Amino acid sequence: MIPESLHKSQEFSSLILKEKKILNDQADKMFQSLLSQLPDFAFDNDTVTSFGNFVFLDRFKGYIHLEKIINNFVNFNRGDNIQYSNFDILEHMIDSNLVGKHSFLHYNDLLNDPGFARIKDNNTPPDESTIRKVLDKVEVQNITELKEAMNSLLEKKSEHDGPRQVWISIDDTVSTLYGKQQEASKGYNPKRKGANSYKIKVSFIQKTDELVNINLYPGEVHSNDQFIEFLEETINNLPQNTILKGILVDKGFFSEDNCKILEGKQLKYLIKAKMYSSLKRQALSIPENNWDYVGNGYYVAEKRCHLDKWEHDRRFIFIRNENLVKPKNEDQMSLPGLGAIYSYQAIVTNLAEDISPEDCWHRYNQRSIIENNIEEIKNGFAVDNNSQRKFLKNYIDIIIKAIAYNIFNWFKQALLPSNLVKKSIRTIRRIFVNIPANIVKKGGRKYTIRLPELNYLEEIVESIKDRLYMFAFRQCYYGT
Repeated sequence: MIPESLHKSQEFSSLILKEKKILNDQADKMFQSLLSQLPDFAFDNDTVTSFGNFVFLDRFKGYIHLEKIINNFVNFNRGDNIQYSNFDILEHMIDSNLVGKHSFLHYNDLLNDPGFARIKDNNTPPDESTIRKVLDKVEVQNITELKEAMNSLLEKKSEHDGPRQVWISIDDTVSTLYGKQQEASKGYNPKRKGANSYKIKVSFIQKTDELVNINLYPGEVHSNDQFIEFLEETINNLPQNTILKGILVDKGFFSEDNCKILEGKQLKYLIKAKMYSSLKRQALSIPENNWDYVGNGYYVAEKRCHLDKWEHDRRFIFIRNENLVKPKNEDQMSLPGLGAIYSYQAIVTNLAEDISPEDCWHRYNQRSIIENNIEEIKNGFAVDNNSQRKFLKNYIDIIIKAIAYNIFNWFKQALLPSNLVKKSIRTIRRIFVNIPANIVKKGGRKYTIRLPELNYLEEIVESIKDRLYMFAFRQCYYGT
């Protein structure tokens, strides 16, 4: 057996050849058998990648002319003697976010992936330190430039999709901070009360989930602060063939001023109301036979109400729900009645009277999709991971992530099979994009992606190839 003189603290990795020989000669048969089963290792594979189907996303960027869009709008004013162009910097950030590498620290993961280099035609992307240095010098105008590039991408998608009328959902979310970031301040933070944070406002197109606008603010900014400016920017960001029909917003934006502005713009709206005492009294005054049962313990009714300090009355949709316990939500009201405890909500709207209260309520409930969209950009692209000290650097980062989100969203709607379109981006990465593969060169620029033998994977790939031909056909023959 191994001599007792062998130092107990000596690690296996540091054993000298003589000691290894002793181990091989004197170890018992079971251990020798285990040692013999260890495989040999070679570090010579330059074709393997962790992102086998990223090639489809990479080529899709070419189909939508991303490089041209970026070069038309974005200029970091870095001089002439540079190794990487502005597009090289931004594309590597976009690529990293597309495959789920959101942190600056993880940008180098793609540099250490030999198969990924083949997908990129062996063009070495910039490393993480180079990207940091470029973004350290960004200016306010670069925020505007990147937003123009994002708008141009939306314009191109709308040309492909055709004219449409849309509803927009607007909301905000909190980005909790853990360092000493510029513009950090304490505001409403449901998860970490008293922590420094940023506030992120977003607007999405209903049904197509396109991210139209995203802004970064100090954490102390209230939801309703700068709402009008954000709304104006959102409207201006909409593609030319897209007509804005209405707005859906939560109770943080509830005010008569906002109602008047939307009415002045001749926009329809559905706004969740805060249950002020005056609204509670209005709900209680609705006769019992005016409540229509709509299922699952819910009732709806409508009433024109003139709230305190409002200039005139407006149409309110009231929702009543039977509860066995008193709700904890402070904007809801409970009272005993007819053997049940009721909680009440209200929505103010300027929709035509011929649209029933139930239809108004269901239409407002479509706003809940924006909460899924926010979770998508947070969980799928880490827009709330604002780890850089400079405010503008964090701002640039979330816009690049917004562009990556819109590219991925367009890609899955245009090319993925219907059963995957509604899947989360993280799920699509897991089952399709981030699949180990070998990138085998065949000569010229042509290569073969060798993927695992999985029936579902082959079906997805063949479906995407067919859809790519149709996508390219429309691009060529219809100018879209």
